[in-house]
Formats: sequence, structure tokens, C-alpha cells
Amino acid sequence: MDITLLKILFYSLCFQFLFVSLFLFQNKKGKPLSNKLLAVVFFMISIVIIDLYLIVFKVENSILELLFIDDTFMFAYGPLLYLFTQSTVFKNYRLQKKNIVHFIPFLIAVCVVVAIILFVDTVSISQATTEISNQEVPIYFRVGELLMLLHIFYYLFRSKQEIKGVVGKAKDLYSTFDQDNFKLLKFILNCFIILFSLSLIHSILPFVGIKNGLLITLLLMILFMFYFINSVLLKLLNQSSNKSGAITQNDFKEREKYAGSNLSKADITIYTNRVGNHMKENERFLDSELSINDLSTELDIPSKMLSQVINEGYNCNFFDFVNKFRVEAAKSMFENQADEKLTIQEVMYNSGFNSKSSFNTAFKKFTSLTPTQFKNSLQKGSTS
Repeated sequence: MDITLLKILFYSLCFQFLFVSLFLFQNKKGKPLSNKLLAVVFFMISIVIIDLYLIVFKVENSILELLFIDDTFMFAYGPLLYLFTQSTVFKNYRLQKKNIVHFIPFLIAVCVVVAIILFVDTVSISQATTEISNQEVPIYFRVGELLMLLHIFYYLFRSKQEIKGVVGKAKDLYSTFDQDNFKLLKFILNCFIILFSLSLIHSILPFVGIKNGLLITLLLMILFMFYFINSVLLKLLNQSSNKSGAITQNDFKEREKYAGSNLSKADITIYTNRVGNHMKENERFLDSELSINDLSTELDIPSKMLSQVINEGYNCNFFDFVNKFRVEAAKSMFENQADEKLTIQEVMYNSGFNSKSSFNTAFKKFTSLTPTQFKNSLQKGSTS
């Protein structure tokens, strides 16, 4: 690739990450804490891009010590993305003093860099910088880089598991849960997994004697970051103003299922019929905000017991249990449609759904067809 074009990519990347960082700091959409945590991550990446530019193009730098500062960021990315995940998925999430524990490796790394700046002479630092620029990196430096990447992957794994756990818990508690609010979060985490995987490959190549591949992996990282930051910016501009998470942390921590339950199979059968009859006779599924606590109060059954009944009696979670009734109601409206002008959106609201994406997902799950396909199949059948 032409050096001038590569420099332009560096300039553009640095500007974009700084721009998106500033945009997030003042963004009114989404959750303020989530925006600020992500803004810090993007600001750090912009500093790394500047450092990378100085090294790749061997630019003379009078403050050589600052080239090592960005290495400490490797211990901050993981915790910041993990807290960003928690602030997005949990309602009323706030940072706590105990969160500082996640940043202990980062603080230690900062102290080490400060010690280097204070006690190591400039000549030695300049020599080390030259070696890094020429890809003559000491083995202990490469090992340290691998450990830092493993630290990041650990937190990315925890973040993905947190989302999975929250989604599962939310579906046990609520009949309405819009996962579209997590799309941006999932996209960002997946992009960081790809980006740091490329960085891991870049770090491993010298160990296996493939130094010629370093330029290729570097170029791939730059191009992917360019795609990543532009995609994030577009998604942020189209982001809804929703500021609530899925559940509270207290709800999430209540993991105890049916320990000590004395419900027999006969009891579960009785309760299953009772719950099903209540849903049909009172059409409770038409309440788009119905929660398991609402149903628990109405039936005078403890919520944990009710959850067990639904899980074991209907072999599904509360979310799917209610949505199955809603889909059946929607199918009935389509099949017995008196008003030909009745729209799919009207059917969606009349059957208890309040989100088009949730309606489409649930309908396809239980019928293998989208609402539009189902409606069209009925029309074809009536004309044939």
C-alpha cells in the first residue's frame, strides 16, 4: 500500500475515534454512564493510533517516555468494556467503589511506566523504542503483550456471558423484552473480539518466524478499525433514546431456582392448568407489560413457584409462554379477518406485542413464518 494513503488512514482513524469520543461525552441518547465509559475507550484508542503512527513511520519524538503510556491501556480496555456492558444491560446501574478492583492491573502498569520515566535514562528508552520500531522486540515484551491480550479476552468473555445471563433472566421475569437495545452493545463487543484477535495474531507471528506477515496484520487492523468506528457512528446516530436496561442487578443476582421446592408432578399439572385457564379466560397476554410478578399476585402463587410451573409444565420461560398465546391470538385475527384493511401493525398491538421486531421474531419462532408471509399464505389459500 502507498505510504501516503496509509498516513491518510492513520490521520482519518485518529480524528474519527476522537470525534466519536467527544460525541459520546455529550450524547443525550442512550444511558449517560454507558456513553462516557465507551467514550473513554475510544479516546484511549485514538492515543494508541498516534503512538502507532510515530512507531510505524519512525517519527522523531522528543517525549519518548510517552510512547509507553498507551501500553498501560491494555489493562483498562477489558474492565471498561465490562462496566460498559453492565451499565447497558442493568436498570439504574451506578459505578461503585468496589469496581476499582478491576483496574488494579492498570494502576500497577501505570506505576511501572512512571518508574521508567523517572529512573530510566533517555538513551535506554530511545534504544528500546528503536528496537520496537524495527520489530526487534525482546521476548519478555512479546510475552507481556500476550498476557495483556488474554486479560482483555477474559473481560470480553465475561461481558458476553453477562448479556446471555441477563437475557435469560429477563425472559423468566417479563413477557416483553426488546433485545434491539442490546444490538449496539453486541456489535461493539464482537468488533473488539475481532480487533484484539488480529492483535493476538500480530503478536504471535514473530514467535513462529513470520515477520513478513506483520505488515499485513497491521493493515488489517487499521482497515477493520476504520469499518468499526464508522459503523458505530452510524448506529449511534440512529440510536433510540431508550435509557433503561433489561433488569435490575438485584433481580439478576436472585439466581436460586427451585431449591427446596416440594411441588410434585401432580401439583405441577394442576397449577399448569390453572395458569393456562387464567391466561385464556382473562386474556392476560394482551397486556404488553405483563410480568411474572403480576401473574403471581393475580393467582396468589409465589413467583418462584410460578416460574417452576411454567418452566416444567410448559417447557419454556415466561417470555415464550406469554408470547405463544399472543402469536395464537394474532393468527386467529389473520384467519378471521373481517376488515381487509386491518394492518399487520394493528394485529401486532391488538395481540399484546409492542415491538415490531419482537412480534416478527416470536411469530416466526412459533409458526416458521413472518406475519407478512402468514397473511399472504392465507390470502393465496382463499383465492385458490
